[in-house]
Amino acid sequence: MPSAKLFLPALLLCGHAHAQLLHPASSMPSFSVVSIHPSNPNDPAPPHCATTVDAYRAQRTTLSDILAYAFALGYQDELVNAPPWVFRDHYDIEAKLDTDQISALARLSRNDGDEQMRLMMQTVLADRFHLTDHFATRRLPVYELHLAKSGLKCPPDPNAPPAIADPARPRFRWYTAPAPPPPSRDDPPPAVQPTLHLRTQGWPFWLLVSWISHQPELHDRPVLDKTGLEGPYDCQMTWSHSGSVETGDFFFPALQNQLGLKLQPAKDPVEVLVVDTIQRPSDN
Repeated sequence: MPSAKLFLPALLLCGHAHAQLLHPASSMPSFSVVSIHPSNPNDPAPPHCATTVDAYRAQRTTLSDILAYAFALGYQDELVNAPPWVFRDHYDIEAKLDTDQISALARLSRNDGDEQMRLMMQTVLADRFHLTDHFATRRLPVYELHLAKSGLKCPPDPNAPPAIADPARPRFRWYTAPAPPPPSRDDPPPAVQPTLHLRTQGWPFWLLVSWISHQPELHDRPVLDKTGLEGPYDCQMTWSHSGSVETGDFFFPALQNQLGLKLQPAKDPVEVLVVDTIQRPSDN
């Protein structure tokens, strides 16, 4: 995989229903300096990854998460043939830009800048982890999001202040902040969790779809948006996790009864990243 420090023009667009993975460019950009170390196994802090104007930094992060960022993976099933240590071993990574790269990145759009950072991480994976890979299409279990027969029960909300700084649909999966996550391991078990409430005032519809896809009831299945909806809608929903002591709708009935949206199980073609070879990182 040839490397170059120059930032390249954007080459890819994502599909409307399902985000496309990021393929390598013909000439790959690279960071100026990269440092990789195994994480301290006694550090109790949670994993953390972030991009800034001058660097990509990851602490206590598995290589599966780095692969997900670099190739715009959104679900575990999109990573195929990775050895177990890729999901188990944790690393601290700092990848820095030089002054010229920082200036070049600042002139790019949000999507183009995001693409360049991801491509540079692909270079790190190839150079330091000796990754070789290819792309394939697999028929995987998914959920298709459709309008219920009752119709959408969320009124349009064009005048609400945007809930995020840039509500435009990103080229790859949302990177400015994580989608609302499922409960952490430290949260109370479902039997004692309170009733949950959602309101999407100011949310673009793609963000609602992203939020739905992260709910634990979906068991990490991709969500393909078949509604054709765009723009902000003011949706409100109250539900309980299955097995909760609370009464009322569980997640799937609540989505249909309260929002007018229906998740339909299906098998659809999904692009995946197939790992051919990968090694633990070389020393700095």
